[in-house]
Amino acid sequence: MKVQSYCSGLFFLTCAGSLAANTAVINIDATQKGPQINPRMYGIFLENLNHAVDGGLYAELIENRGFEDAKPPEGYIYHDGRWVDSLGARAYDAGFERFGYFTNGLPFWSLVKDGGAQGSMNLDMSDPLTPESPRSCRLEIDNAASGRLGIANHGYWGIGVAPGEKFELSFWARCADGFNGALTATLEDDAGDAISKPISVTGVTTGWKQFKATLTGVKNDSNARFVLATSAKGTVWFDMISLFPAKTFKDRPNGLRKDIAQMIADLKPGFVRFPGGCVIEGGTIATAYNWKNTIGPLQNRTEIWGPWNYRETYGMGFFETLQFCEDLGAEPLYVGFAGETCMFRNVEDVPLPEMGWVETNFLDAIQYANGDASTKWGKLRAEAGHSKPFDLKMVEVGNEGGTRGFPPRYHLVHALLKENYPDLTYVNDLSFLPRRWIPGETSDMEDNHFYNSPQWFMNNVHLYDHRDRKLPPVYDGEVAVTSGEGGPDKGNLIAALGEGAFLTGLERNADVVKMVSYAPLLANVSGRTDWHGMIYFDSTRVFGTVSYYLWKLFGENRPDYTVQTETTLHPDKAPAITGAIGVGTWNTSAEFKDIRVEQDGKPLYASDFSTNISGWREDGGTWSISGDAYRQSDDAVGLSYFGDEHWHDYTMTLKARKLHGSEGFLIVFGHKGDDKYWWNVGGWGNREHAVEFNQNTIGEHASGSVEPNRWYDIKVEVHDRNIRCFLDGTLVHEMVAPTADRFFAQAGRDETSGDLIIKAINVSPDPMNTTINVSGLGSFGPRALATVLASSHLTDNNSLDNPSNVAPVTNNFSIAGSNFVHDFPANSLTVLRLKTR
Repeated sequence: MKVQSYCSGLFFLTCAGSLAANTAVINIDATQKGPQINPRMYGIFLENLNHAVDGGLYAELIENRGFEDAKPPEGYIYHDGRWVDSLGARAYDAGFERFGYFTNGLPFWSLVKDGGAQGSMNLDMSDPLTPESPRSCRLEIDNAASGRLGIANHGYWGIGVAPGEKFELSFWARCADGFNGALTATLEDDAGDAISKPISVTGVTTGWKQFKATLTGVKNDSNARFVLATSAKGTVWFDMISLFPAKTFKDRPNGLRKDIAQMIADLKPGFVRFPGGCVIEGGTIATAYNWKNTIGPLQNRTEIWGPWNYRETYGMGFFETLQFCEDLGAEPLYVGFAGETCMFRNVEDVPLPEMGWVETNFLDAIQYANGDASTKWGKLRAEAGHSKPFDLKMVEVGNEGGTRGFPPRYHLVHALLKENYPDLTYVNDLSFLPRRWIPGETSDMEDNHFYNSPQWFMNNVHLYDHRDRKLPPVYDGEVAVTSGEGGPDKGNLIAALGEGAFLTGLERNADVVKMVSYAPLLANVSGRTDWHGMIYFDSTRVFGTVSYYLWKLFGENRPDYTVQTETTLHPDKAPAITGAIGVGTWNTSAEFKDIRVEQDGKPLYASDFSTNISGWREDGGTWSISGDAYRQSDDAVGLSYFGDEHWHDYTMTLKARKLHGSEGFLIVFGHKGDDKYWWNVGGWGNREHAVEFNQNTIGEHASGSVEPNRWYDIKVEVHDRNIRCFLDGTLVHEMVAPTADRFFAQAGRDETSGDLIIKAINVSPDPMNTTINVSGLGSFGPRALATVLASSHLTDNNSLDNPSNVAPVTNNFSIAGSNFVHDFPANSLTVLRLKTR
């Protein structure tokens, strides 16, 4: 089998499963140049998710430093035991109880009483420090002469302390009722023993006053708490209690955690997309991101409840993030709220006549970043310590707009920005919308997001091969394995290799794909959501997953352009589609009956829902028997599966009826592990039918809708990799499902060094013995470099205890001339650099 890739430089070896021959020949013609690759192609996406920023990159060690976490989420009301928005949709549940709304109003703070001391702490809103920080902690000391009374904070799952390590403390305080004593600040272990030298602070008065001190650790402890206490009688109010490590990234005040920031810096990102993601949209309009809340003195920044279930301090605000981009040598890509909240929570749209503040926020943000000191917002930036403009060049208008309400708001903002700042690059995120809903392409770049299984990424190496080159170029802003054997297990080897295979396709189509970033980037091991991360950390340690090292190698070994390559090998036959069957809904209620699965005319299964639903495995929704039908009664995403993962070459027939809701129904087949195919009947707002693999369309869409309260006859035939779908006896789809290649490679040229760079990914359990023939570059060597990222098991990964379990290894090897043989190890990414100078 020969596959030739002209003007692209990608050579791929099509093989599903283990390779029978385990041999290949690669012919590279370096005189045939492919597309240039953007020098800033590989970047990062930084969103405050999984406590990535607060409790992570942002070095603040005190959680709820401003005592604002007791404030309910903006735009929500408490109704029937839950927080709901104005339309009755529930706020994200996880986290609400943890944040103490139903306890004492001071989440993450506890009262310390030693030696018979008596008193209390309470939330107070009288005489606030600032309008933006209206809540404070009132400590009433009734009697502490024989002990101490104070407040304690464990930080974000413990404060890490080491001997000699210094911490910068600051807090605001005022007093009453004759308080005239000293406050003592310490870091302590769980037993209450000091692990820092105590610091005494005096001079508290009846007016708010800021105090600063330096604490020095004397012992190792990764789970310390901070205590601020007194032995004097009276009342003291506290606000904005802050503790920072003295050493931050680039030694900046209000800075970043040095080890995490350095891990990011080591990626050498070409750009940074920030601050979201869902963070910019919020769950309600009141929780949408407003950059103006994030600048100025910390006590003047309005904290807002974030969509990932914690209040955002905005300590790492617009200014600090632009500064971080500058420190990294990366281009900032600012994402702004464009008038529509997160479509995965409950969409709220800013009315079009009221979009003025949304538009103005974009214009003012650009002026803050780029304006000189004579402008209103440029002056504030200069006063914050950066007189020179940040030279923001890229702006993204909104995130994941997925309803009909988004395009008019996007176009309103985009037109205004183009009029005022025509030289900037504007990115849209309309990939969740059918293109026909978008009246004309009015962006410089299109942002696409892909979360899926390793198999899907290997299947979609050629995703952009046939993209219309008249459309805007592409930024794949959120790319990661999140399902299948590679996830959500924190970016293990199979996840990384799946992502790497996809990246080879992006480099091959570098005339179309200009930028790409992994997501999410960071995760606190104790504060992560269901989402994964590329870099994990606790209070003292940090590690990169296998995905971290793979993406790092791709960035470090980005060629300037690709070259023509021809590869010959003997692949195995592509495997047949195998797996169980199922039924389901997407924001719809429906019922199903007379489900029958046959193989070669013999029954594998025949339903009798009038008797029972034994063997069906539910995944979301509310399922029950209704007469002789199997009903999912909620307007929800609900699936139920039946059968054996080894089923193959079968025909599935059934009847389906929509009861109510916005779409039709899902007919599942080939369900194996987390992978599944489904026929989406009446999807996309009940306008189209399509076959999908892991929620990504294969084949063509067909127009069509589903009427409520009507039974439809459905038939799905699966043979080998052939799929045929019938609705009421009419053939709607006929296709061959694409296979996942298991060996991928790509060649390109580094113009500065003259190196020929070959990347090869082998996702099989055996080495690939390969003959490589290169023409057009003369002789190589005699020494070359091979960097290998590999492990014995595809599920292997790194951890806090073993951060280098799967990490790259670089060795020299000898080659003779332009023809040589190389073994690409099993389960590996290999990067070869061949010297031409």
